[in-house]
Amino acid sequence: MSYKHRNTTKVYFSSCNEGKKEILGLNSLKNRLEKDYFSEIDISNSKVCCEENNLVIELFCPLSLHEVLYHIQQGNWGSHGPHWVNNGLSLLNLHMQEIRELNGTFIDVEELSLQLKDCTIIIKKIGPESVEHQLDTILSVLAENYVYLTRHLSMTPIEIFVPVYEEVETDCATVRMVAPNQIDDKGYYNYWGLYFEAEDEALIYDLNNKKIIRGDLNLLNQ
Repeated sequence: MSYKHRNTTKVYFSSCNEGKKEILGLNSLKNRLEKDYFSEIDISNSKVCCEENNLVIELFCPLSLHEVLYHIQQGNWGSHGPHWVNNGLSLLNLHMQEIRELNGTFIDVEELSLQLKDCTIIIKKIGPESVEHQLDTILSVLAENYVYLTRHLSMTPIEIFVPVYEEVETDCATVRMVAPNQIDDKGYYNYWGLYFEAEDEALIYDLNNKKIIRGDLNLLNQ
């Protein structure tokens, strides 16, 4: 599969004092991420209301999910070295810190999309710098749950959404609650959404019980 850069537009942030300004350092960020993650990179502004200063980062990686997890284990994909335990700031977080310092303003990652040969993983922001801080741990947890996510290695989900909502029924109404608390990064590790090619509807993966369950899927950006 061939991947090509799709993003040809400039990326901006808005300043109260200076108005709309192009974000500095994105070419360097792209080059570093391409090297660290064996991927081609697109970066654009978020379209989420009130989050337009934040970034959507798409990684197009010509590896399968299993191959990526193998390279993570070896410490040569998006890592300082071999790790299954988060041993410090992710490379993405280090690079984003430089972007914030260079531009003199807070710019966050709203969404990171990792598009592999056989699977797309979409990670949404649930708090300041949450994607950056939790990326390594999310991938480690994904590896630990790989057997269950793939239905005992029988099929790979074509899409994984991290995290998804949970709906809670009350006597008065149905209340949409966020399974991840939007302040607590531990919220990444409750429910993920899964799409399988053989299924018409999305499924939910319960990380605490290591089970794929059926239910209403609510994505975090809704």
